[in-house]
Amino acid sequence: MTTPLPVPADEEVAAAVFASHIARVSASAQARAQGWVFTPIDPLHAVVTVAATRATGEKDLYYVLLGAEYYDSYPPTTSFVCPPANGAVEGTSLDQWKQARKGGRWFPLAEGLSWFAVHDSYQFQFPSEDAYSSPRQLVCCSATFEYYISGHNPTESQRWRQGRHTLAATLDRIQEALDSANYGGPSGADDS
Repeated sequence: MTTPLPVPADEEVAAAVFASHIARVSASAQARAQGWVFTPIDPLHAVVTVAATRATGEKDLYYVLLGAEYYDSYPPTTSFVCPPANGAVEGTSLDQWKQARKGGRWFPLAEGLSWFAVHDSYQFQFPSEDAYSSPRQLVCCSATFEYYISGHNPTESQRWRQGRHTLAATLDRIQEALDSANYGGPSGADDS
């Protein structure tokens, strides 16, 4: 079955649902246990600080930008991002968060998983003139919006279900990958 082309969500409705889900997830035992920190950017975007665990037990922090442009008919838009150059997280604007690049400190290596990958530059099959018309990062799992415009077709058990899934499912899959034996640390040492 081919996934239908996504339609952007009504911004007011998406912002309300997104805020409600962020409030619920950030107050959850799961968020406390994982140490997820939510930083609102604007009504349709938030950055979540997540911790990854290497096989040695060493921890690495990452920033995940979630967007509600198609939420919650689809999962949130998702990308690993670099923190703003000034180091401030609170009170930042969307344009201060740049996509992390392979070879940089903020791009995680989690390779060899059949259900999760992070691609530095992916050509999407989304027929429009928006941000997906040129190659960009793909956090590849069925709990991210980009998965649905990448040519992948989820199985019925993988498919996003509005009303059943929330951004918690997205963060849970990312956390599972970053805590797996396949997590290899940051892909490089520079700040890109």
